[in-house]
Amino acid sequence: MNKKQHYDLPNIIKNDFFLFGKIHLILLFAIILSANAIVIIVYKTRMLIAEEEKLRIEVKKKNEEWRNLIIEKNTLSMPPID
Repeated sequence: MNKKQHYDLPNIIKNDFFLFGKIHLILLFAIILSANAIVIIVYKTRMLIAEEEKLRIEVKKKNEEWRNLIIEKNTLSMPPID
């Protein structure tokens, strides 16, 4: 009788990776780490850009308020016209 030989394919693949593919696992790990670092850096950069924009708007409002106060001061300090 012909007996079919069964192989434990997942176990064979795992053993091949650990015996012959260590560099591949290291590279895969490095790729995953660098991809995560890129995502985190992009997120933080976007948050900083949004914060910068808010600060620019606040500075613009403060400058407008300052100009209005200067105009008001100049108007109030003018002598009355008779």
